[in-house]
Amino acid sequence: MRQDYRTEMRGFLLITCFVLVVPLILFPKDLGVRIGLSVSLLLALELGWYAVVLLASFPKEPASRVFPFILITIGYRVGLGVGFGILLVVMFSLSIGPAVRLGIYQYAPAFLLQVVMAPFVLKPLFGTMLKSKPRVVGFESAESEVTVPVSSEAAEGTPESKRAVSGDKELKMATKASLEGVLHYLREYSGVKAALLVDPEGLVVACDCAEDFDAELVASYSRHLKNKNDQVLRAMGEGKSEKITIHTPDVWMSFHQIGEFTLVVRSLRRTDELLSVRVTQSISMIEKYLAEKYRLNTAESVEA
Repeated sequence: MRQDYRTEMRGFLLITCFVLVVPLILFPKDLGVRIGLSVSLLLALELGWYAVVLLASFPKEPASRVFPFILITIGYRVGLGVGFGILLVVMFSLSIGPAVRLGIYQYAPAFLLQVVMAPFVLKPLFGTMLKSKPRVVGFESAESEVTVPVSSEAAEGTPESKRAVSGDKELKMATKASLEGVLHYLREYSGVKAALLVDPEGLVVACDCAEDFDAELVASYSRHLKNKNDQVLRAMGEGKSEKITIHTPDVWMSFHQIGEFTLVVRSLRRTDELLSVRVTQSISMIEKYLAEKYRLNTAESVEA
């Protein structure tokens, strides 16, 4: 990754020098190209051009993540204009003010070349920035658990909210229902693609997931992820993690410790935050189910 980044930086610097130097060959000739538009209109057209190029270049990214790249491109383009103006001062002995204005928007060949090339010059760097950001939100212990507040008006307003916050009926089934039933209750929430319970050895105890989801692979790596994170936390002088949440551009995954078991939930990134309420309900169901099962197994062994 570091070598790729260095290669991209070299390419970026070379093309930047090209964009700066080529208009100097023509200056002061403008090839009959003149710009008679106001600065504000030029800026609006420039923003529109960058938005079209960058949104088309990263179609899977939400507009909110691409918008900062548009602003960076504007800053880069203005920097090119200032750099060209400084070169005019050095090579043609112009005053700094007029030279910078020529570089930023008045000298048409330089302006058009800068505007056209700017998003394409920066696109590889933006792509590297996006690839290096599977965002790990962090480790959360029971003490720092955040509860999503739901008002009574909101609960009455949507059917999904009613199901999320009125889990009393579902909680009563915990000692009767199978683990698959509890995981199905979690899985049927809109956006959830998989819910599975993993034992201390990294094996699947129960699962409800999409057909293309490799539950065995995720189960084994979920234990590995927790163990590695606990090692890091231990080195920092902290206790073991009870919840790990990971966000990538497309996926929201959470790992919840339930005794010696781990509940893994995989959902789409856009899934709403009320999923946290349903996860909390499901954890309570699983805890009651495991407690009841353990009590029954203990009673059977005593009778034997």
